[in-house]
Amino acid sequence: MMQRIKYSYLTFLSLILLFGCGKSRKEEKAELVKPIKYGIVESYGGLSTRTFNGITQSGSETNLSFRTGGLIVELNIVVGQHIKKGQLLAQLDQTDDLLALEQVQLDLENAKVQLETASSSFERIKQLYQTNNASLSDYERAKSSLSNAQSSYEISSKRLDKQKSQLSYSTIAAPMSGIISAVNVETNEVVSPGQSILVMNREDADDLEAHVGVPEKYISQVKQGSLTKIMIPALSKEFEGVITEVGYNSSGGTYPVVISLSNPSDEVRPGMPIEVAFTFGHEHQKSQLIVPVQAVSEDENGQFVYILNPAHEFHEAQKTNVEIGSLTSGGFIVRSGLTEDQLVAVAGLRTLYDGMKVKLLTQN
Repeated sequence: MMQRIKYSYLTFLSLILLFGCGKSRKEEKAELVKPIKYGIVESYGGLSTRTFNGITQSGSETNLSFRTGGLIVELNIVVGQHIKKGQLLAQLDQTDDLLALEQVQLDLENAKVQLETASSSFERIKQLYQTNNASLSDYERAKSSLSNAQSSYEISSKRLDKQKSQLSYSTIAAPMSGIISAVNVETNEVVSPGQSILVMNREDADDLEAHVGVPEKYISQVKQGSLTKIMIPALSKEFEGVITEVGYNSSGGTYPVVISLSNPSDEVRPGMPIEVAFTFGHEHQKSQLIVPVQAVSEDENGQFVYILNPAHEFHEAQKTNVEIGSLTSGGFIVRSGLTEDQLVAVAGLRTLYDGMKVKLLTQN
């Protein structure tokens, strides 16, 4: 009886260990997904088309702000609203400015009265002085009083102009007819001088532009005045464009390129995602495939690369023999074994094996 219990216990323990090990192996296998850097097999020479993502923008997009800070009391606009040139768009609390304006106006009125009194007194003393009925000192005092009164009036007048300008700084009027594309604040919010309050675009679509980033390796082939094709997926329509600006400063590995839409329709709005197609290369030059130098390794069977094929949510490494030609500035020329746009591993080749699951690292 004890012997039977002992065997049963050992059998139970063996099953636990067996299932436990099996589970560990499954977990280990599931977790074995290697992050990998990758490159792309590309075509050089001849004519090739590359597509880059971008966005539409208005060439006359205008950010509007107050020249002074304060509390917003009026903001009767919404995104998409059509507005006319000169229309009041936003206003700050003007209580303090109006009180200051009233005081300056009173000061100007007082200065005007004093000027009129001084002018009248001077004319009277002047006539008396000319007939020897007033002394020279009386004449000089009257003349000095008139000069002071004139200065006071001019200063008060300038203060009034300045206060009127200050009052105008607390309002925003439309500098042109157009459409409100963004409202960045709300009523009863305190804002600072120069803070963006709203954004507006011209009402017509003639000034729409496409803004796109072009990688460093292609930017030298992008020329001002060249024609491009612009696809707007949301409209399922293609438009023509002319390259108007090519940036000289890189941002995140790409250079900004601005394209003017030649034939925009009313359907095209600022902020729409776009796909811009550029044609690179030379028409009379033979096209060749190029693979990154780091992707090529060699063993007893010759040169090889690891192609990264899509496999559900991951990619799968496929060891592939290739025939490599001469070295160029872009990589090795491919004689056979690869096709354009294939993904290949460019790091950690010694740790890869055929059929290994990998996860592509985000490209910079």
